[in-house]
Amino acid sequence: MSGSTLVALAYVLLAVFLVAGFLRTVKIARLPVHLRWELAPVPKEKTRGRYGGSYLETFEWWKHPREESTLAELRYMLEEILFLKALWKHQRRLWWWSFPFHVGLYVLAGALALTLLGGLMAAVGVAGPGWGLLSSGLPVLAGAAYALGALGALGLLVSRLARPDLRVMTTRVAFFNLALLLAVFATGAVAVLTVADFPARAVGLAHALLTATPPVDVPTALTVHAVVSLAFLAYLPFGQMMHFVAKYFTYHQVRWDDRPLEPGGRIECEVQELLQQPVSWAGPHIGANGRKNWVDVATEVDQ
Repeated sequence: MSGSTLVALAYVLLAVFLVAGFLRTVKIARLPVHLRWELAPVPKEKTRGRYGGSYLETFEWWKHPREESTLAELRYMLEEILFLKALWKHQRRLWWWSFPFHVGLYVLAGALALTLLGGLMAAVGVAGPGWGLLSSGLPVLAGAAYALGALGALGLLVSRLARPDLRVMTTRVAFFNLALLLAVFATGAVAVLTVADFPARAVGLAHALLTATPPVDVPTALTVHAVVSLAFLAYLPFGQMMHFVAKYFTYHQVRWDDRPLEPGGRIECEVQELLQQPVSWAGPHIGANGRKNWVDVATEVDQ
């Protein structure tokens, strides 16, 4: 593949990733308000979050200011993001593979940032002491990321194939997702091990993308890795791997959204609007006909 073709393909795939990712995020953010119920614990509850309590324990709570702890919320988020705390608690056998898999992704993001920094330095003509750190650190970061990610992805694939309890709930798309990520890590590992002067080559490719100039003589292993990685990014917004975005809304607007429903407030207005939607459920016990709304169904008295 020529350098100009590689750059053009990269721009197309990156555009798909950015546009589709943005539209998918907006769609998730605009979903209707969730079912209002109590889901404990809520870490942002100051002092009470530790045992699953809430402000509702306070006598005449509506007369007192809410006490929330941003620090406790951040601590909970970091424990979940970095250490997969919930998976360790509920599916420990799977955690041993999922943890290195996610760490590999995080380290790979760091390696990518370092590569882009090198490309930016080259674009503006800066090449000083920082290049020594970049050239020695990039292979270490990238190698660690590819090794951990490949180990985790392969372990997750084998686990989901070998364990009946996981196999029955794993779709073909989920298997494809893991196989695609394994391909990203495997092709990256091959590139690190076989491409001479890997840091300079990777930074040169980043420089080409940042400046829209065709790179010269990109090694085949690095080209394959770049194409597979960019294809993965373009595919990412269309599948369940967008959970890294959806998880924010799941926690902050579902699990931890314990704002009281105040008369005339935004939540009440949203709920009232949703209750006016027609119900078309087929179950005869619902009594819906496509014209009755949720209020009609809920308040109708059987004759």
